[in-house]
Amino acid sequence: MSSKKNNLSKSTLIRSMQCSKSLYLYKNSYHLRDKAGITQQQRFDRGHRVGKLAHQLFPNGKDCSPPNPFSYDESIAATKLLIQQRYPVIYEAAFKHNGVLAALDIIEFRDGKFYAYEVKSSFRISNTYLLDAAIQYYIITQSGIPLEDFSLVTINNEYVMTETLEVNTFFKKTSVLEEIKERIPFIQKSIEDAIAILDKPEAPEVNIGSHCTKPYPCDFQGYCWKDIEKASIWYLPGISMQEKTTLVATGLTNIEEIQNTESLNQRQKIILETYRSQLPYIEKEKIKNFIADIKYPLYFFDVEAFQPAIPLFKNTQPYDRIPFLYSLHYKASDAEVLYHESYISPIGNDARIHFIEHFLTSTQREGTILVFNALMEKGILYKLAEAFPVYKKEIYDRINRIVDIEIPFKELYYYHPAQQGSFSLKAVGNALLGRDEFVKSHVKDGEEAMAVYNELFYMNDEIKVEEQLRALKTYCKTDTYVLFEIFEQLVKLSEY
Repeated sequence: MSSKKNNLSKSTLIRSMQCSKSLYLYKNSYHLRDKAGITQQQRFDRGHRVGKLAHQLFPNGKDCSPPNPFSYDESIAATKLLIQQRYPVIYEAAFKHNGVLAALDIIEFRDGKFYAYEVKSSFRISNTYLLDAAIQYYIITQSGIPLEDFSLVTINNEYVMTETLEVNTFFKKTSVLEEIKERIPFIQKSIEDAIAILDKPEAPEVNIGSHCTKPYPCDFQGYCWKDIEKASIWYLPGISMQEKTTLVATGLTNIEEIQNTESLNQRQKIILETYRSQLPYIEKEKIKNFIADIKYPLYFFDVEAFQPAIPLFKNTQPYDRIPFLYSLHYKASDAEVLYHESYISPIGNDARIHFIEHFLTSTQREGTILVFNALMEKGILYKLAEAFPVYKKEIYDRINRIVDIEIPFKELYYYHPAQQGSFSLKAVGNALLGRDEFVKSHVKDGEEAMAVYNELFYMNDEIKVEEQLRALKTYCKTDTYVLFEIFEQLVKLSEY
């Protein structure tokens, strides 16, 4: 058996199920992968922390983690020895069969039987998780270890943290043995297919399609898409990958070839029309009516929140949105100077109450509060009012003063081809202003802001922490400045 076959793993098999070309490139041209972004790295780190926490469900186990991701032989040997000794609990157990490696979060030996547990940092069990578990079950049992049961350990979405984290109620265990057994024939076939792919002299030809993004964004998109012309249907914004796949299947390759637009909705038609004309779509009267109701003084407000999988504060739940940063630009009148202030929660204890007090003080003067995507800001404020009812009346006052600047764009009063099908603050701002204000910011979007702040709770370098906090404040300040600029542009559009 070739070295390539001996180097398959659970993750590479899942990769091959999504795209055979991705598997081949991963094994033979690893350097072509897209670099993992901040948010992707944070998801990896989060999963690792949740997995380590789950060890507390089965205390006093032996850890068989490898010294590095490329040296599993020691882990396999250590696992085999501990299995022979019938050791009660093993963490990061490693098994290999027919050249396929599978690592398991926890294996327990109890009452003369083996029980397997795989930890997931989510609430629900997806089909991908079941395939993942089926691979592990197959490799472990084929290695000669009979499993009495196999469970997925997920996060309990009803858990509320009290004084300390209670792992036994934070996690929930679900047996998936029957679902796994149903998938074994598919796993066997997938292993055969993956081995055959790696035996080929070159990467298989696989067309671009919805598999490029589902169930996971492929990290070879940069390589596979590099020669796709910008006029290709694959770059048509505002249409899902599945819809693009359907269009391509009819023989269309270029955006200009799309003549029949009956199947497209109004949004998609406008996006296609502006792409062809390279001119913005403007509903001037609707913009004018929208702007007419907005009077100075004005606040331009943005809040950032993070969602720790493992609760950090009392009375919070897994993945609760915890606000940590806001930026506020204020203008008393059209002639007045734009004024700015902001607040960011220090790393450590729960600072939500300081966040509320600072925000309420900063917005105590009269004035409409403009935001981009009111659902986010209102949702966070409602949650704060619920958690701290003493401030409920004041928070509700602020909520009632909110006006959503996203509306003219979401409702297509205005669309610019430079938005590329995106209706985010950044895309709209770049298109309207003709420049990227965020180029000055280390943090590029809300997801990155959330990921960066979350990781600061696990960072010991105080200087680095302070640098990151400053970077986050700069990003958020840019958000509200761009919001102000968007408003100014809407005013101009309503006047000409």
